[in-house]
Parts: sequence; C-alpha cells; structure tokens
Amino acid sequence: MNAAFWRIPAYAMMAVLAVAFVMSASHPALAQSASTKEAPSDPLEKFLHQYVEHAGLPGGVVAIGYGEDNVRYAATGYASVRPETAMTRDRQFYIGSLTKMMTAVVTLQLASEKRIDLADPIGKYLPEEFRDRIANADRATIRDLLRNSSGIPDYLDGEFFFELVGRDPQHGWRNVELLPLIADREAYFAPGTNYAASNSNFILLGVMIEAVEGDHIQAVFNRRIFEPAEMINTSFGRYPRPALLARGFDDANGDGQLEDVTDYDVGDQLADGGVISTAEDMVKFARALFVDGVLLGPNAVARATTDTVFAGDGSYGYGLMIGSSDWGPVWGHDGIYFGYSGEFSWFPEQDTVVVFLANGRALNEVPSVTSMLMTGLFGTPE
Repeated sequence: MNAAFWRIPAYAMMAVLAVAFVMSASHPALAQSASTKEAPSDPLEKFLHQYVEHAGLPGGVVAIGYGEDNVRYAATGYASVRPETAMTRDRQFYIGSLTKMMTAVVTLQLASEKRIDLADPIGKYLPEEFRDRIANADRATIRDLLRNSSGIPDYLDGEFFFELVGRDPQHGWRNVELLPLIADREAYFAPGTNYAASNSNFILLGVMIEAVEGDHIQAVFNRRIFEPAEMINTSFGRYPRPALLARGFDDANGDGQLEDVTDYDVGDQLADGGVISTAEDMVKFARALFVDGVLLGPNAVARATTDTVFAGDGSYGYGLMIGSSDWGPVWGHDGIYFGYSGEFSWFPEQDTVVVFLANGRALNEVPSVTSMLMTGLFGTPE
C-alpha cells in the first residue's frame, strides 16, 4: 500500500504543469480564508486541475498547512461520476498507508504508558495458535515491526487476499482474521538485519493494540487520535459508505479504464490502511503530532524520526518515511488503497504540511504533488 516518497528534488516540476503554480515563496502569499470561495484563476487550483488531468485521476484535494492554523486548500475534478458531482475540499478519502502513521502513534502511546515494551517480541501478543506459525514472531520486536525491519512476509504478496475480496467484497476484515494469510510463510530475513515494506507488520501491530486495549481498533483510535486531534470526519471504513466519501476509482480489470470500486472492502478495519479522512483532518493530525504535542511528546517524536533503517533512497522510522529535500528534512508517508491514493509530507524546519488525497490511482506516471509544490512554497533552494 505504499508509493515512492523519499527524496524530493528541486527539479521535479514537469514543464507542462509547473507554470500553473506561480506563488510567492513566502507563506503569507498563501493566506486566504478557508471559507472564501476562490476564483477559477486561483493558481493552486489551476495547478491541481492540470496535475489531476495529466495523472488521469477523477479528482483530488490538496491542503497546505503552515504556521498557526493557516491552511490553504484546492479541490478539482469529480467526487462521483454517476451522478456527476464536483469534488469539494470536505470530501473523505481512504488514506491507505497514511494509516500506518496512526498505528505507530498508538503503539508509542502504549509504550509511554508502560503497557507494552518496544523490545517485546510481537509473538507475545498474538493468539497462541499463531505464535509458532508466523515467521520471526518469536524474535521480531515491536520496534522491528514499526520500522519494517521484522522480515515478516507481506500478506499482500500474491493474489490470495484479493481473491478472497472478490468472493466476499463486503466482508468487514478484522486484523486478527489476516493472521492465517501471514502464517506458514518463509521470513524475508532475520529481524533487524534489513528493510522490507510489509503490510503484515502493521496488521500485527493492530492485533497487538486490540489485545492490549481489549477493544475494537475504531474505538481505540477514536479515544487516542481522532478525538484529541479534533479529527471529526475521520474513522475507519464502514458500510454503508459515508455520504461524504468520494467514490473511489481503479483499473480493476487491467484494461486501462477506471471503474467505481468504492464498495469493495479491502481493509476497512485494518491497521495498515483502513482509515478514511479529509485533507482538513490530516492537517489537524500533523499539528497534533508534530507541533502541539497532543498525540506524542517530543522525545517520542524524536525517537520515531531518528531510530531508522536505511530504505533505499531514504530511511524508515516508526511508521514514517524519513526523507530529505533541497529545503531540509521531510517526514510522512504515501499511500494507496483500492480506488484511492494520498500523500502526507511534513517539513519540520518550515512548520509546513502538504496533504494530497485523490479518489483514484494515477493511470499515467507523474511526480508527487509535494515535489511539484516545493519551489512555489519555499522558493528556490540555496
């Protein structure tokens, strides 16, 4: 459920799109009331429209949050096709692997409360019948899972899970139900010796969270993240689909055409990617996590962003991609879900977050939205 993130170069603006986003390098140029209806000539809307069109996406929303409660929004395209409904900034989207950041936050909260120890092997929290059947479960620590260094195989490798979804598209999958799909498979490597993105790591963390809290993951996240951060339009997926949820589109048949796949449950209640949210709420999440200390203290954030493993072009911390840009460090995650995609990028030196949510996956290869906005936001790098 991940997309490439890591290093954001200054030259990433494609000529066909870059001219659409011409802004002052200073943040005050972005300031505008969120309630003000923006003119069609708005440069951020023009950029987003061209980006979405070039990528072959149905629609999308971008939010840029900076300073104290300053947020700039743009929305373009369609939230649904039948009936044809324009995209608006208040729409909800599945955020895919952006969920992993939240699962990591809850895990670190439990550790700070001494309810768990990051050095505990994950097998300690699994149902007894799976402790010996999941590779490395007796040795891979919670810390290993958070950093994708456990070596535990990804349940999404192969097509078996999606075959199950096809047979029962509204199943309502729970984390513990995926244990049989993780079990009886060979480890990728010994714990702590390498990096490999595996959704199984965060499924197992979800199983641990529900076991320790003795509650459903939705209730846990409500108490620990959504309510404290005032994310009023964020939850795990559910049926019937919420009225605010943008319809999701994907090339389900491999024919190069997008189909409406909103009603397929590929992880509504799963800790690796089942959360639905809005651009506004994801900006709130960024501030609650990195600025206001509502979700984690500074020591926990520091550990989550510095205790990393090398992961190709960047590093991976605790549920966070740790990258660099020509303007300094950038932390966050990319994510995909069946019919949806997203980006979340926090620039600690600029106190700025960029959130992009779309109700589809790009049919054409394009750079990330974040990479294409940086010069407009921060100016030409020195």
